[in-house]
Amino acid sequence: MTPRRWWRPRMLDEWKSIALPTDPGCYNIRLADSSHPLDFRIGRDFNGYFVFQLDGDCVLHGMPSLPRMSAVTCEMHSVAPGCSRLVLSLSNAADFRNFALMCKSLMLATERFAPTQSGKGLLQAIKEVHRWQEMLSHRAGRLLSKSERIGLIGELLFLRDVLSDRVGWNAAIKCWNGPGGHEQDFVVAGSIFEVKTQVVTADRRIRISSEDQLDAVQGRILICNQGIAPTPSVATSARTLNALVSEIRDAISGTSANALECFEIALLEAGYQEMPEYGEESWVLVDRIFYEVSNDFPRIERSDLRTGVEMVNYSIRVSDCSPFIVSCDDAFEGIEA
Repeated sequence: MTPRRWWRPRMLDEWKSIALPTDPGCYNIRLADSSHPLDFRIGRDFNGYFVFQLDGDCVLHGMPSLPRMSAVTCEMHSVAPGCSRLVLSLSNAADFRNFALMCKSLMLATERFAPTQSGKGLLQAIKEVHRWQEMLSHRAGRLLSKSERIGLIGELLFLRDVLSDRVGWNAAIKCWNGPGGHEQDFVVAGSIFEVKTQVVTADRRIRISSEDQLDAVQGRILICNQGIAPTPSVATSARTLNALVSEIRDAISGTSANALECFEIALLEAGYQEMPEYGEESWVLVDRIFYEVSNDFPRIERSDLRTGVEMVNYSIRVSDCSPFIVSCDDAFEGIEA
């Protein structure tokens, strides 16, 4: 096993390379990413604080309020008639990792806006700050439940063993939707992959979380059902959650800094932060079977429900899914890297 390397945000070096201003109340700033359509800037202030800002064509009056965050100061300023500025500043470099990931997430959440839509982009950035405040405050120090750990391990195994080989790490991480609270775990070139992982038992069942999850109106849907089993950590293929995350970090770090940042954001969204408890249990993959959800596949669709019935949770017996088994090659038919 490759020794664990702690991930260092590339933006830390970029921020630290910026000289401190000589006058109190001033910033030294520069463009964060020339390829981004909006005018995000990174910088330092007189006290050495890390600064992240975005200007947008909208008036300050009537703008949404900003959240209070323990480590980050959030402010809005009017910088010109009809132009407002969002400013995030961090005083403690020890909190830089989450700060850098939040800033990266703001840029990802607004990359669809054209330069002429800077006002809408600024509003979206503020929504993203609120999302991060809620996410960090609710998940700080909380251990994932056993079912959450198994689910995350399953999605990481799918990323490592299947998707990265098929489409490459950069595309694979972009396809990973599950941690962000989306209905689908992975969307790959229009095909939806639901990854369902459970401890191997004689009577395995696939848990479905809503009436929409396997509804054919969404497009082509495949289920990747994985069985895992607890095993001593000395087993060659055994992985703890911490070890699996570290292994994937190492694999991505040699390919794309952007993919690595997106991976770290997804881990935080999934509620994962490295903890000793996640190194105490080891798992090994027992089997992996693909099913194509088509025709009479056992499932509930929205059209099956009577008016007023919603938020349906149900289980599918794996033994009844065998007529719908497809090979991995067939599951990825027509999907190219």
